[in-house]
Amino acid sequence: MDKHEEKKLEAFVDRLMADAPLESPSEDFTKNLMQQIEAQSQKEAFQYKPIMSRPVLVGLFVAFSVLMVYVISQYGLGDGTSWFDKLTWEPNFKPLWGWLENYTSSKVLVYAVLLFGFLFFVQVPWLKKHMDRTAMLE
Repeated sequence: MDKHEEKKLEAFVDRLMADAPLESPSEDFTKNLMQQIEAQSQKEAFQYKPIMSRPVLVGLFVAFSVLMVYVISQYGLGDGTSWFDKLTWEPNFKPLWGWLENYTSSKVLVYAVLLFGFLFFVQVPWLKKHMDRTAMLE
């Protein structure tokens, strides 16, 4: 646009603005607005709901108690031997970790693992702070 058209447009807008009456809010505008905001914030409030309801928790507690009573009745408590002694379990990790006996790693690999571990533990708090900040903006 050239300057002549801009001046015409500005004069036209000035005339429209001069003709338009100024509107003022009602006397209790702020009070009404605050009431609406409070009503919306109360509707959106987070209501705590447990993951498992009370009957489910009671049922789990009863089942666990029954299991404990069964184990105690089968293996006993006071005869001098514990029921752990009756279980035979000998872990043998030799075949599982035997390949590590002759394994050597380079310093570069060790430094890379340490660096990525450090960066991971730096990144987690940074991302949490970022998520908290963006959640507050929404």
